[in-house]
Amino acid sequence: MSAEYVQTRFLSLNEPFELDCGERLPGVRIAYERYGEMAGDGGNVILLFHALTGSQHAHGWNTDVPGIGSLWQPENYEGWWDSMIGPGKPMDTRKYCIICANYLGSCYGTTGPMSPHPDDGKPWAARFPHVTVWDQVRLCAKLLDLLGVNRVALVGPSIGGLVALAFAIHYPERVKSVVSVGSGYRCNIEQRLSVFEQILAIELDPHFNGGYYYGGELPNRGLAFARIIGHKAFVYQEGLESRARKEVGSDCGMLSWLKPTRSTQSYMLHQGTKFALRFDANAYIRIADMWGEYDILEWTGKSSYVDALKPCAEAGIPFLIFSIDTDCCFRPAEQQEMSRLLLEAGIDASMHEIHSDKGHDSFLLEPELYAGCLEPFLKLTAARE
Repeated sequence: MSAEYVQTRFLSLNEPFELDCGERLPGVRIAYERYGEMAGDGGNVILLFHALTGSQHAHGWNTDVPGIGSLWQPENYEGWWDSMIGPGKPMDTRKYCIICANYLGSCYGTTGPMSPHPDDGKPWAARFPHVTVWDQVRLCAKLLDLLGVNRVALVGPSIGGLVALAFAIHYPERVKSVVSVGSGYRCNIEQRLSVFEQILAIELDPHFNGGYYYGGELPNRGLAFARIIGHKAFVYQEGLESRARKEVGSDCGMLSWLKPTRSTQSYMLHQGTKFALRFDANAYIRIADMWGEYDILEWTGKSSYVDALKPCAEAGIPFLIFSIDTDCCFRPAEQQEMSRLLLEAGIDASMHEIHSDKGHDSFLLEPELYAGCLEPFLKLTAARE
């Protein structure tokens, strides 16, 4: 456990926020955390983006986030990247100020489907609109404005890497460098279909009730099933049996006829039911759909990926890309292709391959594999004016 206790902070955008879908939020509350002291000119800030179901709580120990009820489970108390952030760690809080914000539409403090609707005070529920990565980018830029920060280094693992890339394309003048960890430049067809399956799993739970389930029975079975579908890509499947406990556990109340006969079945059921206690189904649909729709070519309207990346080249933004050789979520070929596209666009990009038996989750479990490249890269790019 980290010895440092932290609290989530909140800032309010007290003006309408226009979304890509054409709808408007009358105001937005942004949940974020900050680690390390900000320099007078804000020049030492690293903007960190979290993964699909992550939160603003990346470092330290936080036992409560106001306003989200029982979703803040004990497994959330320790920062999700505590192994990478802190004094003497790769993202050294003696040198840098790290800021991490919860995504719009999520359920850990930033405005989302669980938030009260301004018209009636009831949860937005199904009324909460679609959100895109570009919405997240513009909201994060608003957060930086409120904090008085002009330019930042960007770090994003997993889905966070997609947001980091979009931010660099949209606001190249505000970016010093980009670190993309186990991520890519578009959502591939395999993951698009997986996201669709996960949303169906939630929608088909009879307790989902079209998204209007607050105050009643929660669609936890559908949410657990969605997590099981998605979790297959987060672990190295060839090593799953050794990662799962050897004994066969219970069915976690999920099954009627079938009883688990293998440890992998019990492991996946455990992962799904545990997740359903700490996340909201409406929020999961919004953030998963955001991922499934991600494609920088489509959103920039350019004729090629190289053209879409040109703003980063013109701003001279260097990239560090981490690829995990056993990643089934963002496969190594995707990072290789991304690196090729960046170089073709005239961008200073370097790729480092991580050899791991942990799959996509390696970035959470093996910080020592990333430190050797991350530390000097951040040191070199932090000095950029």
